[in-house]
Amino acid sequence: MTATRTAARPRRVLLVLARDPLASRTGRMAVLETAVTSLRGQGHEVFVAAIADGLEGEWMGVPVHRIRPPRLSGLPVHAAAATVQGLSLNEAVLTSPRVWRQVRALVAELRADVVVGDGVRTWPSLRGAAAPVVMHLDDLLSDRYGSAAFRDGNDSVLGYYGDRIPPRLRGLAERAAHLVLRHESRRMRRREIDIARQAAGVAMTSADEARTLSKRAGVPVADLPMAVSPLLPGRPSEQDPLSFAFLGVLHYGPNLGALRYVRDQIIPVARARGIDLQVAAYGKADDAAMREFADAEGIRLVGYVDDLAEALRGHRGFLSTVLSGTGVKTKVLDALSVGLPVVATPLGVAGIPLRDGVDVLVAQSPEGIVDHIVALAEDGDRADRIGLAGRELLKGPLASERVARSWEAVIESAAGSDPGAERA
Repeated sequence: MTATRTAARPRRVLLVLARDPLASRTGRMAVLETAVTSLRGQGHEVFVAAIADGLEGEWMGVPVHRIRPPRLSGLPVHAAAATVQGLSLNEAVLTSPRVWRQVRALVAELRADVVVGDGVRTWPSLRGAAAPVVMHLDDLLSDRYGSAAFRDGNDSVLGYYGDRIPPRLRGLAERAAHLVLRHESRRMRRREIDIARQAAGVAMTSADEARTLSKRAGVPVADLPMAVSPLLPGRPSEQDPLSFAFLGVLHYGPNLGALRYVRDQIIPVARARGIDLQVAAYGKADDAAMREFADAEGIRLVGYVDDLAEALRGHRGFLSTVLSGTGVKTKVLDALSVGLPVVATPLGVAGIPLRDGVDVLVAQSPEGIVDHIVALAEDGDRADRIGLAGRELLKGPLASERVARSWEAVIESAAGSDPGAERA
């Protein structure tokens, strides 16, 4: 981070997370890491609170204040209360009077000038806080839940929160979650609009989704993505022509679906054409995923690696075969950062200003994906060119300096607002 702050006075900014920052790193954590780096780089004093169980410690050099989340056993009561109050079920996950009191006490204790909320789950605890609230909603959950691909082809709707449910009850909880997705989609759309109008500032990860919410709510919505800096580029042309990387935690439904698409659609098409495609999947996989992919032809589950950039440099290309979900895919930015050419479905690069055929290769079908894989395998120089062109993107719209300035503008706008005023 090279940008420095000279105009306005430093602010005391409290970032309230809906997850444990010391647990497994995800794409969402990359967004939040960018927030901390950007704010500190602009001269602000940053504090972090997590409504999540976990160990004491520091994250991004900042001590983490722990706020114990509501007990799982109380979720039905909280869900019922949320329904009466017109809230979404997502908001019910972290809503309780105790959490509400602890968050407000911490805002007062730290004398925060601005509070930044991590997604809709934190809003009920931040609404009415004695400081302006900026809500970073990440992506449009209303559109995600309303997607037939997410709803019908996803047996891991609970995502990260599934780990909080006893294994013997997880299947029942998944089925119940599927039943309420359409209702939650409609309610979430109303809630996203309400939050955008009531918060002192609101942001999305994707510029496209920021424009969509802005149009729906009639208020400005910032796009504040993760910033991934260009790293030492690899030489895809020097790697095994049929070695491709995949990245994503496999307890998240869209990631699991994307890898199944590789296993069930792409690899069979490749094999039928005599192509021995080999895919290394990086990222956390639970026991169920390990069992499911243990004998999958052409797929190797690697898990986490100490140096992801170095691991990615060891491949000819990268697969982003996402079929459902919303938001910007951090995995793609990680690949671009080392000049690894990306082969993707349209949704796999949604929200990223890439140009098909120039800095990415996009296809709708398994056959088209395999065509692009073959093109990179047969032409190493083209693989190098596309990878380096994609890497250049990180010096423009997604550059750290640009994201830092955007965070600065949102914080300054919020700091000068009335915490209790509605924007529309």
